[in-house]
Amino acid sequence: METKIKALISLAIIALLFFIIIRFKIKSDKKRKSLSISSVERERNINNDNNESQHETIKPKGKQPYFVGIPSAVLALLVFIVALIVFFITDSILTPHTESGLISHIINDLIIAAGCFFIVIENPKSIWYVPLICNAGLILSSILEPNFWKSIMCIPICGGWVLSIIVSIIGAQMGKRKAISNNH
Repeated sequence: METKIKALISLAIIALLFFIIIRFKIKSDKKRKSLSISSVERERNINNDNNESQHETIKPKGKQPYFVGIPSAVLALLVFIVALIVFFITDSILTPHTESGLISHIINDLIIAAGCFFIVIENPKSIWYVPLICNAGLILSSILEPNFWKSIMCIPICGGWVLSIIVSIIGAQMGKRKAISNNH
């Protein structure tokens, strides 16, 4: 019981640190966007816009996804929380009927993999941290649990890590292609 309490406390500390980091990131992004432009640059932009607007067709704005303005780290944290809640619910429902929580871990891995894919396809540069944030609970439990590598449950958990990394790489490649095709 003591290791579970340590894991929950560590998880809460990590989540708090992520929220602090994300808050500072949002503040720094707002500061960068409000930089002043000199009057010479402003006139150049106006002249360029007038020349380009004569030759450019108007593109209609399509329906944008709900999570367009939210940073990838926040979405990854949201996927982590949703996967954790679903894991606890499925584990409490299915564990009395099955000896191990294998089905709960598989469902958790699929939720995390789908979340990683959709987050990374929208922002391919986030491939470096989205799988880590989404799998933070499982990584933390593998570090804190003394017999993790000896148990049979390390197979679906490590398989989920590999799946989320592979799916993130695929999503990053598709996101890069999508960005290139949107530019042309």
